[in-house]
Amino acid sequence: MELKPVYTVKNLSFAYPKHSVLEGVDLALYPGEVVSLLGPNGCGKSTLIRLMLRLLEGRGDIRLHGEPLYNYNHRDIATHVAYIPQYHNVPFGYSVEEMVVMGRVSKLGFFAHPSRRDRDIARAALERVGIADLASRPFGQLSGGQKQMVLLARAIAQEVRTFIMDEPVNGLDYGNQMRLLRMIAELAAEGYTFLKTTHYPDHALLVSTRVVVMHGGKIIADGDPDAVITPRMLRHVYDVDAEVIRHRERGWCVPHFNPPSHTPCS
Repeated sequence: MELKPVYTVKNLSFAYPKHSVLEGVDLALYPGEVVSLLGPNGCGKSTLIRLMLRLLEGRGDIRLHGEPLYNYNHRDIATHVAYIPQYHNVPFGYSVEEMVVMGRVSKLGFFAHPSRRDRDIARAALERVGIADLASRPFGQLSGGQKQMVLLARAIAQEVRTFIMDEPVNGLDYGNQMRLLRMIAELAAEGYTFLKTTHYPDHALLVSTRVVVMHGGKIIADGDPDAVITPRMLRHVYDVDAEVIRHRERGWCVPHFNPPSHTPCS
């Protein structure tokens, strides 16, 4: 049976009064995929996902589960898709559990308070990402990696199967980057769908089922990570000479870098 796409984007464009950001973008996202949007700063990655969430309005056709996106308000979208931003601080002293319970908002009526079931779902989401011991901690006191895991737990508590993530590892140390990527891979194996922006070709090789490369507001490549992430692409997009080394079915990008020699001071 042919899978129906979660999202379809056709001929999408977006521009500010004196600056074009996207032009003629086509994209499809299917259930169970981990799609990495790869490209340099300013190429349109974040703009694309904001358009797919109706945080911006552009020209073209975006459909969510086959229906035009303009038929959905933000609350409707939140019953199908969770947005996971880069980790951030919040102005109030919410606990970790309270932050995760916020993922239940789309399930509640106006002015309704979270039920015991909502709190149970939030606690289960914290358990799933391995941070249940942080439930009572103030969110603002957590490390960057812990905050990102809380936001992922909040998305799980939202009870949707599609996650859109904007630069999820930005600002995280190497260990927390790997822990977050491992969690994405585990959730994808359970049937969750991910669309995430990234600056790191290595991360795209580690966890993606598909890589989409953006450059100059256009999609210039879309396909299997091993076929897309090549020395030629890295040179074209990032102006960097690099090799792609593969070992045990994983790939790493190794740039050609010759540091200047230093003569010790006498």
